[in-house]
Amino acid sequence: MMEVVKDILQAYRIFPTEIEKVTDRLYHIKDSRRDYALKKSTLKQEDIAAWEHVYYVANEKNLSEIVPVYLTKDGKLYEDVDGFVYYLSPWLLFAPRSSSETSIERTMGLLAHIHDRTQQSQRISKSSLNKNFHTYQTFCEQLPNELYSYVLRFEQQAYMSPFELQVCTHYRDIETALNRINGEVSEFLDQSEEEITWNLSLCHGNLALDHVLNNHIINWEQARYDHVAVDLTNYFHQLTGEYDQPNELIMEGFKVYKRKYDLEMFDMKLLSIYLLNPADYMTIIRDYVKSTKEKPLTYQVSALQKQYRKLIFALKWTDFIKEEYETINFDDLSN
Repeated sequence: MMEVVKDILQAYRIFPTEIEKVTDRLYHIKDSRRDYALKKSTLKQEDIAAWEHVYYVANEKNLSEIVPVYLTKDGKLYEDVDGFVYYLSPWLLFAPRSSSETSIERTMGLLAHIHDRTQQSQRISKSSLNKNFHTYQTFCEQLPNELYSYVLRFEQQAYMSPFELQVCTHYRDIETALNRINGEVSEFLDQSEEEITWNLSLCHGNLALDHVLNNHIINWEQARYDHVAVDLTNYFHQLTGEYDQPNELIMEGFKVYKRKYDLEMFDMKLLSIYLLNPADYMTIIRDYVKSTKEKPLTYQVSALQKQYRKLIFALKWTDFIKEEYETINFDDLSN
């Protein structure tokens, strides 16, 4: 494999003095002048155009948050070897680990700047919006009864398994989340305007915690233009799936985001709907009930608990939005 790496580097006119395999897909390259990161990407041929567009936009909009990639001697952004796409970027040195508060606020600030600078707006009709959300609304409305049927089924067991006990323990909170999302979807669709502004921005599409290095965001392989709720949901889910949820830090980080990129209530409602999405939680229960035996019980219990934590955060999030941004100022109404 090292010979393949050396051949790829020749396409960049780089003669390495040291090659370190960091992971199966990442190499740390050194020559006499610089350090580089060589990535064996997951890009398919049909994804390349969208990925390349990220760097054209970053150059045009002067988005320093997006780590650049080097051009080959043929002027390409990547090198194709045996059907795999490789690209080369600067090797970023890790700064000393910052506090969670600083890290979350910094990431939210980076996202806000990218989303703001790349925003594109389009007008869509209210009828089109309702049509697109109708199937999802119907799906959500059926879930409370489905969840209740599982609880009744499990409670009839003489001895519940740890997974079944977990579902029953979660029930009240998940029932609240299901009722909440049905209310949020109804409010979201209850728009008085016949036409609505739908904003799209450059979204990372797969924002994991290790994709944020200092003041930069790496790995734009799944990037696309979408509503910013996509990036924010991915990031919040990364932060809230584990035991220690930094709820207050996320709320404070969002205030930083909103000061830099001022979302409308319509956009915040959509974000709430994304966060409250119960599909993954319900899918885990359905798979258990089907008794497919594909995954061990310990995995199912752990996976369900992660989805539960995300939904608990979503409930706290919607409370935060209501208190922070939906509170009616009666003095304003009287003027």
